[in-house]
Amino acid sequence: MKLKIKRLCGLKKTALKDNLVEVQRFVSNPRYICCKCARVANDGSKLCKPEKMCS
Repeated sequence: MKLKIKRLCGLKKTALKDNLVEVQRFVSNPRYICCKCARVANDGSKLCKPEKMCS
């Protein structure tokens, strides 16, 4: 099942559990962190307030 939501920040715990494989693709090798909720992603468009992480 594909995620219907565009950003990880809006996902509830049940959506995370139901779509764990899909979410893992978004968070592997994170390069961005959300300044609002501290979630991480490899693509800044998946977060509501992305900030590039230092490497």
